[in-house]
Amino acid sequence: MTDTAKPVVPEVLDLSGDAAALTGSRCTACGAVYYPRAAGCRNPECGSGALEPEPIVGYGVLHSFTVQRYQPPSLFGMDPWSPYAIALVDMPQGVRVMGIVAGRHMQDLQIGMRLSLASQVIAQDGEQPVATHMFVPADDRS
Repeated sequence: MTDTAKPVVPEVLDLSGDAAALTGSRCTACGAVYYPRAAGCRNPECGSGALEPEPIVGYGVLHSFTVQRYQPPSLFGMDPWSPYAIALVDMPQGVRVMGIVAGRHMQDLQIGMRLSLASQVIAQDGEQPVATHMFVPADDRS
């Protein structure tokens, strides 16, 4: 875990536990899950405003991906930078999450493969590393 790293967006990424977790929302009335967090339930059959935090953790399935060959703006800049894959991953909580895929050559990615939510240091803020969520192929996880 990246114990000393701070998240790029602290309200979304939790690095305090044994594994990276994203914070979504779950409707207390109908159980719909949203990521990122929602202000109210968007289920037209529900309409409840009662939401509670919902951790998005664990393994997901690669739904789609693309390779980014341009250097992103400084907020999300990686140092050192190189092309990377960014994916949509179907998580077991019922949401689709976008994130960087690391740990394997991009040509080995396959739709339907299992990925694990993790974190990656992408920059430095003075002395403190800055991390974001990312995914690694399940068989690359130690």
